[in-house]
Amino acid sequence: MAAEPMDDAHIAGRRVHYGDFYGLNELPDVPLFAVYGNCQAESLRVLLHGALAGEWHGVRLPPVHELTEQDLPHLHTLLPRLSLFVTQPVAAGYRGLPLGNNDVLPRLADDARIVRIPVMRWTALMPTLAIVRAPGVGDPPVAPYHDLRVLTAAARGESMVELTRPTPEAVWAAREESLRQLRVRQDAHHALDAASILDAAGPNAVHVINHPGNGVLTEVAAAILAEAGLSATVPDPGRVLLGGIRAPIYASTLEALGHDPDDLIGGPHDDWIIHGEHIPEQDIAAEHLRWYAQNPSVVTAGLARHEQLISRLGLDGGLRR
Repeated sequence: MAAEPMDDAHIAGRRVHYGDFYGLNELPDVPLFAVYGNCQAESLRVLLHGALAGEWHGVRLPPVHELTEQDLPHLHTLLPRLSLFVTQPVAAGYRGLPLGNNDVLPRLADDARIVRIPVMRWTALMPTLAIVRAPGVGDPPVAPYHDLRVLTAAARGESMVELTRPTPEAVWAAREESLRQLRVRQDAHHALDAASILDAAGPNAVHVINHPGNGVLTEVAAAILAEAGLSATVPDPGRVLLGGIRAPIYASTLEALGHDPDDLIGGPHDDWIIHGEHIPEQDIAAEHLRWYAQNPSVVTAGLARHEQLISRLGLDGGLRR
């Protein structure tokens, strides 16, 4: 995803927010670490910084999808100073810039510790939800995720969609596919085992497919410390780190997975909860159907990327082959 254009006020505020990265702050005389990747990376940095308080300092980095060519000198200045670099997989030449792991790892000091972590995506609790990218098109409105029930309805040219609950068989199939994909990515990148942590977290694993709950993030942070050979306890951050957007989680989905719905913090809910506001999923579905009609390339991309899952969910009826 390309970085959004920023006005002068936004740029100034961003520089202050990432003051360590931009050299505006004097860094303490302790070992430095950074976590490189998406929004999950910053949440993990918060937890690691708390665990290592006073002994290490975690430098806050902009998420990799927001880094610009103008940021490269600051990144290149910081990397040799780091004693620990925690990174999600980033492809070489990402967004046309030298931001991939193969681009940045050689700039670390020879004795820097490197810990690889996967990008965590877990669809077991919300089996019809997906992430879709199409060139030149951003996220859909209101809720920046794709419901495959809605996307396939758009592919069939429907003007309305019935948000039928996934069957227990479909729920279990989605859980198996999510687990398989994450383990494949972990193995490919020699990353820590977050899949087992997500699977064991039950109904509170994620708020939305790529926003893990605090329990999962804490376990992953502890695994990072262990992999880096550091002995520290990860403290409670005192707030929900990635809870700004919460996708619907049905009681029937939890039951199909063998979870007690009462164990879900806040309980099952059919609405989206976005920054505290409850929005009926049917309202978002209608908004997304209109958006797909204006952006058919997203529908095409979604059908191609999630063809197997769409079939396993039983959503492929009436689709052109």
